[in-house]
Amino acid sequence: MAARYHFLSNYRYAGDPDSVWATVVAVDAWPEWWSWIRQVEVVRAANGDDGTGPVYRSTVRAPAGYHLVFETEAIAFEPLRSIDVLATGELQGRGRFGLESRGDGELEVWFAWLVETTKRWMSALAPVARPVFSWNHDRIMDAFGTGLAARTGARLLSSQNTTVRPRSPGFWVLPETPTG
Repeated sequence: MAARYHFLSNYRYAGDPDSVWATVVAVDAWPEWWSWIRQVEVVRAANGDDGTGPVYRSTVRAPAGYHLVFETEAIAFEPLRSIDVLATGELQGRGRFGLESRGDGELEVWFAWLVETTKRWMSALAPVARPVFSWNHDRIMDAFGTGLAARTGARLLSSQNTTVRPRSPGFWVLPETPTG
């Protein structure tokens, strides 16, 4: 049985929302600035002007040394606000990226991932290795936060990674996109 994980990563930046958004949606360039992303292949381009439909195959090397290969497809896209994705492969599930510009020149950026492992060894070890897998995710997402800041010239003001535990309130529920 696959092990389920619910990850939340939150960042606060001082920077240009257009630059941050453009960098995030240029998925095929992630390996240039996100240290744990080894390769991104464009499997399919977007379906049209609405931003939905692109499929990317990503290879991630976790800090503990294992690799994950998975595909993501953008299924909902609201420019400068949010992107929803479906993941298949060695991770499967769904994710949501959000960006919110605040009136004080700061940006809130966040990722939520609801994923299951499909590698048998990861699922088998989940009862004891869940803290290690969560630690790996946190290091990968820390590198996202600092890499995005360096790439865009934004200043990273804060970051926080949270793993929602199974059976906790809100487990396996994507957060809503803010309506501000």
